[in-house]
This record gives sequence, C-alpha cells and structure tokens, in this order.
Amino acid sequence: MLFTKEYEIKYYEQNVNGDLKESALLNFLQDIATLSAESLGFGPSFVFANNYAWVVLKYHIELFAPLRNLSSIVIKTEPRGIAKLYAYRDFELYTKDGQCIGKAVSTWVLIDICTRKLLNTQKILADFMAPYQKRETDLVYEKIDSPDELMYQEVFDVRFDDIDVNRHANNSNYIVWALETLPVDFRLKHSPKTIDIKYKKEIGLNARVLSEAQQILTDGNVQTLHVIKDEQNAQDLTSLKIVWQYLI
Repeated sequence: MLFTKEYEIKYYEQNVNGDLKESALLNFLQDIATLSAESLGFGPSFVFANNYAWVVLKYHIELFAPLRNLSSIVIKTEPRGIAKLYAYRDFELYTKDGQCIGKAVSTWVLIDICTRKLLNTQKILADFMAPYQKRETDLVYEKIDSPDELMYQEVFDVRFDDIDVNRHANNSNYIVWALETLPVDFRLKHSPKTIDIKYKKEIGLNARVLSEAQQILTDGNVQTLHVIKDEQNAQDLTSLKIVWQYLI
C-alpha cells in the first residue's frame, strides 16, 4: 500500500534561502495523501459522493537536514490503519538520489461536509483499511505547550484563496500565519528540525486570525511555540511547536 511520487520543486515553492517552504511541504503531504487514498478507494471520488471530507488533525514532522536547493523531492506514504474516529498515515521524504531527509506521521478524521460533525471512520472504512497497529519505530507526537509569554503577534485576514474545497482555510495556511510573526533575521538563520501541528477548529471566509508566538531555549535547542486564534472569539484554532536548527 506504499504510494510514491516525485515532486518537482518550483522556484516559488522555495524561500529566500532556497529552502522548500513549510507550506509547500504540507501541500505535498496533503496531495500525496489524497492520491494514495484515491488509489485505495477512499479518496475524493468516494468521500465527495457521500458528502464526506478528510480533515487532518495532527502532524509530527522530522527533517534530517534543511530542504535546501532541491530540484525535486520524493515522498512515500502509506495508510497505517484506523482506530474508532481516527485514521493514521505515515510519510518518508527522499532526495531523487535516494537519501532519506525526513519522516512524518499524521492523524486524520472524516467529517460530514454539511453538518461538519465527525464520522465513525472505523465503521465507514472497515472494508478499506485494517485496524491501526503500533510499531516500535513509529515517530512520537510532541506535546505542544501554549505560549506563556507573548513575544510576537500579528493579525491576518482569511482570504478567498485561503479557502479550499472543504469550505475552510486549508491546513497549509496555518503554518504561514505562524511563521510570519517571527523576525526576518531569525528566519534567515534558522531552519525547522521538527514541526508539530495540532489543528483544533476550522475557520472560514471573511474571518481574521490572531497569530501569537514565543521563542524559548530548551536543552540547547531553540524552539518556537505558536497559537493561531479566531480574532473574534479568541478560540484556539491551531497550535504549533517548531524546533529549529541554526544555519551556518
């Protein structure tokens, strides 16, 4: 059930350092997850016909080196199984020469596209996916603490182009809103080593989000903690924790 695709990296998918943008990486992961699901019978053709939608809840991403000056990236993915409401999917990232440069795990749910309520994924996909079984080599999601000292803050409008076919802001927007709060000098000198994201609530068009961040030093590692909120009611939408490596 392993699905593989090589993605050509366009110049507009790289930042000023030549690194693959974090939002572009998330778009690649979402795309290959969709292609894999479609090939196995529970992708867009199946979910749209039943008024369902796939929604990602969590990512844990580990990058073994900066994704710098790459002409392409090869991504492999496999569905790991289902447990009650949740479906699990793993990813591996490679250079075109076969060097493993990263891994990721993710958790997904099915929702009713009309009511926005969670569905029983295990019941719906019983004929497509086996029950989830943990492996000793599985990556582990990191706990994401909320910022306790506000260091950076910015407000963003949710634009028409931020909304996807599921009628909410696409998941790749949240990491853009998070990282845009950080100083330019910090971004120029650092690259993500691990990224943890937890999506809590969705947001739609004509809304505004408040992005807050804190930079901390823990065990010699520079970390940033982020929370994206609905500006109108201050509800948390997404939490992120990023561990950074210094670029020499």
